[in-house]
Amino acid sequence: MLIEKLTVGPLEENCYLVGVPPRCAVVDPGAESPRIFAAIERRGLVPERILLTHGHVDHIAHVAHVAERYGVGVQIHGADLPFLERPQWPELEAMLGARPCPAPSSWFEDGAIVEVAGLTLRVVHTPGHTPGGVCLIDEASGSALVGDTIFHRGVGRSDLPGGDWGTLARSIRERLFQWPVDLILYPGHGPETRLDEERRQNPFVGVHARFAAAP
Repeated sequence: MLIEKLTVGPLEENCYLVGVPPRCAVVDPGAESPRIFAAIERRGLVPERILLTHGHVDHIAHVAHVAERYGVGVQIHGADLPFLERPQWPELEAMLGARPCPAPSSWFEDGAIVEVAGLTLRVVHTPGHTPGGVCLIDEASGSALVGDTIFHRGVGRSDLPGGDWGTLARSIRERLFQWPVDLILYPGHGPETRLDEERRQNPFVGVHARFAAAP
């Protein structure tokens, strides 16, 4: 599934280009759109859609830039629409060169199948970091785009507006960790990891979790 990971912006957010070449989807274009454009054009890719794992500004700041350049629509879970409709953190938006997001052209629904750029992605709604956070699982390749739901030995923050630690922990343990096979996880920040490793070793939500309080 993965074509290229681009770590962009001062918060080192991971933007992904995914699909079956020459088709691709752009996942979480949070900053540095010229680098994203260069990667797309260097590979001769044709973007079909922008997929958003959630609505925080570091993941959406350059959605408008990409949508305008390639004439593509945006897909997000409806519970995160408020993040697109009003400013979140004006100082950070200015730092990132953010522009207002276009209205989504379609919505993620839990359990739905999304066909895009030659991929078949299953949507798993994993709220807690934000109300509309999702993981997008490509069963064919055994991989998942997990946004800020979970990281390599970490989890997304739950102390930001719309976050809730109990909800996030349940999303990971009862939804993502119940997936029947191991997956490569591609998170919104940091390196990729594996589902089985996080089940065993994640200090916040793994089987031997050391932290009972919110991270």
